[in-house]
Formats: sequence, structure tokens, C-alpha cells
Amino acid sequence: MQRALDFDKTPALGVPLPFLLNVPLFALLAGLLAAWTGPQPFVATSWNGPALALTHLWTLGILGSAMLGALLQILAVACNVPVGAARAVAGLAHALLTAGTLLLAAGFLGWRTDALVGAAVLLGAAFALYLAAVARALWRHRRQVYKGAREILVPVRGALIALACTVLMGLTMALSLGLGLPLPDWLGPHVLWGLTGWGGLLLMGMSFQLLPIFQVTEIYPKPLTRWLPLLIPGLLLAWTMLNASTGLPRLMRETVELLLVCAYALWACVTLHLLWTRKRPAPEATTLFWFTGMLSLLACAPLWIWMTHGHAPRAGMVLGAVIIVGVLGSVVNGMLYKIVPFLLWKHAQDAIVVPDGDPGQARVYLKILPKMAAYINERAARLQWIAHVAVVLCWALAAAGWIPAAKAAGPLLIVSAAGLIWNIGCALRLYRRTLKAMAALPDTHAGLR
Repeated sequence: MQRALDFDKTPALGVPLPFLLNVPLFALLAGLLAAWTGPQPFVATSWNGPALALTHLWTLGILGSAMLGALLQILAVACNVPVGAARAVAGLAHALLTAGTLLLAAGFLGWRTDALVGAAVLLGAAFALYLAAVARALWRHRRQVYKGAREILVPVRGALIALACTVLMGLTMALSLGLGLPLPDWLGPHVLWGLTGWGGLLLMGMSFQLLPIFQVTEIYPKPLTRWLPLLIPGLLLAWTMLNASTGLPRLMRETVELLLVCAYALWACVTLHLLWTRKRPAPEATTLFWFTGMLSLLACAPLWIWMTHGHAPRAGMVLGAVIIVGVLGSVVNGMLYKIVPFLLWKHAQDAIVVPDGDPGQARVYLKILPKMAAYINERAARLQWIAHVAVVLCWALAAAGWIPAAKAAGPLLIVSAAGLIWNIGCALRLYRRTLKAMAALPDTHAGLR
């Protein structure tokens, strides 16, 4: 596995950044919705409209946007797999995803069949465009892939297949609801393939590359990076086949679920060990978010036992909340504090064009160019991490049916989202000021690419 990224292959800023900016905005929208609806989404059944709207604001608006944007970046710089016509593909996919997610949430809130059908069309187009573009890039550049990128590409391919399955099942259910057709019993597979297949595999693959580089950890053990990304899709496929078979004993399906839980628990334990023994002594906000995500992932094991053998009707909702908010939400939030400052720093640096290679002028530019750590204040990021931890605990308790937590879930998410908006907004303002300062220098050709 390579420990370096080819930053010269970084796509244009407008490719990943709009997806990443969706994260705090949809988090704020989810918080406002939860505050407006009160305890209803948390105490009702899984087919409650506000609950479904909140769930998809999280999974599509927050998590989906972040992962789609980050994947375009990581494929280019870590694997030498740039997506063709990346600006056009990203711009259209982002617009369709954003509009489709908003329309889907509105359709669930009012059970508007026309909105559900419209959302299915928009989201289907968004994911079809994105998956086709990425699949074409993977095939086209299969012989130019960096030698050490296999550990990333194997889980990425599995994650993309899981995403396609998740989208296909979700669109079918949405169209069935919108058109009044018989609803297929695909809720369980849709959730499992989306959270443990698409979300889990993609974050696992990114961790193999990003943690050793940005957290200065040791490299993941080779047997884990080789076999775990192959085992998890196999377990998902086996679970789906067993779930569809009515004559097989339930114990077989539960055994596969247990193996899936153990696989992710193993990744969490190894990741926690690498983070604890990292060479960088002081933990950054990103480190704290990773710790939160991996501890939440370990908490999923007893929650699965509670759901499977505790005969608790709300255990599944608690497990889902911990995975979405605690595991995926934490890691995505933490990754923003690395990806966004890096993108802005890199593109500000790329905007420098020194006339005739003048070293004196280059030194002037470098004095103006802020360091990457200056884009987001570390103390402000830690404060937002504290707010996020409160959100994780509160949403888990709310999913368990505790009314005070259900009432506080929305306001707490608003606070956390506002902190994230402020921090990313500060980074964007510094980026714009830097470009203006460089443009004001004499004999400069600095500007936005």
C-alpha cells in the first residue's frame, strides 16, 4: 500500500466541493425537521413519514453527498482513476441528488405520491450518471492504477456494487408507493446493503489509505486489507439469499449476521489500535471523530444481540441510529475537517503562477498562502465534535423511545450543524481572501482555475 497521494491529479475544486458542502446544510435541515416534528419520528413505526424523511436526509443528503464527493477525489489522487468530464458529471449528479433528496423527504412528509415518483426519477438519474461515469473510469484506467492502490479499489468496487443494489431496491419501493403498486418486502436488504455495504465498505477502503497518511498511523495489516473487503460482500450476498428463502432456518441467517458484525468489529478494533499508537501525539478533531465512529461501531455488536435475542421492538431503530449518526456520521464529519482544508489549500497553491519563475515573487506568494491547519480553527472543530457526540447519544436514546431525548434531538443537531457550517464557512472565507490577496500583488496571474 502506498503512503502517498498524487496531489497533481486533484480534480477541479468544483468537482468534490459542492457534494461536501451538502453535508452541513442537510444536517441543519434534518435538525430543523426533527425540532419541528418533535418526538413523532422516534416513537412511531419505521413507515412513519417524518421518520423516513429524516432517515433519507441523513443517508442521502449528509452521508451520500459526502461519500460521492470524497470518492471522486480519492479515486484520482490515490488510484490514478480520474473520472472523465468530471465537472459536468459532478455538477449534474450533485444537482439531481440534492433536488431528489429534498423531493423524497417532502414526499414522505406528506405522503405525496407525485413527489415520491419525481424523487425516484431524479435520484435514479443521479446515481445512474454517477455509477456509469465511475465504472467507465475504473475500466478505462484499469492498467494505469497505482501499484499500491489495490487495497482501496477492492472495497470501492464492492461499495459501488452495494450502492447500485441499494438504489435499485430503494427506487423500486419508492415507485411502488408512488404508483400504488404492491410494495416488495425489501426494507431489510435495502438498509443492510446501504449501511454495511455502500457506507461501511467505502469508509473502510478510505481508512486504509487516509489514516496512515493524515493520522500518521502504521499501515493496516495486509491480511485484513486483502480479505475483509472480499468477505463482507460475500456475507451480504449470503444474507440476501437466506433472507429470500422461506424454508431455511433462521439460525443460518443470524450466523451470517454475526459474522458480518464480527468483521466490522475487527476493523474497528484494528483502527482504534492504529489511532491509539499513532505517531502524531496530540489528537486532532478528525482523530476524535474517528475514535467516536469506531467506538460506535463496537457498540453495534451488543445492540445487534439485543435486537436479535432481546425481543425488543425498538432495538433495530437504536442500531440504525447508532450506525447512521454514530458510525458513518462521525467519520464523515471528521473527514470534512481534513478534506475541505486540503482542497482549499491545494487550489490556492495551484492558483499561483509566478512570472518567469521569479523565486523572489514565489516567496512573496508563499508568505500570503496560509498553512492548511489555518483554514479551520482546531478549538472550534473540537467544540463541534463535543456537540456531535451529544447528538449521537441523544439520537440513540431518542430511537430507544426516551421522550426527553426525542425532544432534544433536533435542537442538538441544529447546534452541531451550525458549528460545522461556521467552521467550513471560515475556511471558505480564508480561501477567498487568499485569492484576493494574491490577485492584488503586482505581476501576478493568480486566480481561480
